[in-house]
Amino acid sequence: MRIILADPNQKTLWALKTVLDEERGMEVIGEAEDAQQLLGVAEMSSVDLVLLDRWLPGAEIADLIAGLHALEPRPIVVVMSYDTEDSRFILKSGADAFLSKGDQPDWILGVLRRYANRMSSTGKTGSS
Repeated sequence: MRIILADPNQKTLWALKTVLDEERGMEVIGEAEDAQQLLGVAEMSSVDLVLLDRWLPGAEIADLIAGLHALEPRPIVVVMSYDTEDSRFILKSGADAFLSKGDQPDWILGVLRRYANRMSSTGKTGSS
């Protein structure tokens, strides 16, 4: 599964990339610190999943999710935030999943693995 990470915090990007780099079948193909950078990377890449911060500078989350879903092929969009009260709004805005940044890495990886397994069983991902 080809993943783009988007978060304004460099430490968060580093931590997510470190965890995902050790995961077989998951490849971080790009990183972004704001909405414009994210859309640019996503438009130039064949991405399967975008893991992004709820408060990414440069766009409202609903608009950003819509922009990502307009890409072909449509990537899975997973939004992360410390504020779990945002989850209902995020999901209504079109996100495929919501994760708390307070969740344990194993839980986050489990969610991403389920998407990877679903994609590989339907033949929608090019990664192994």
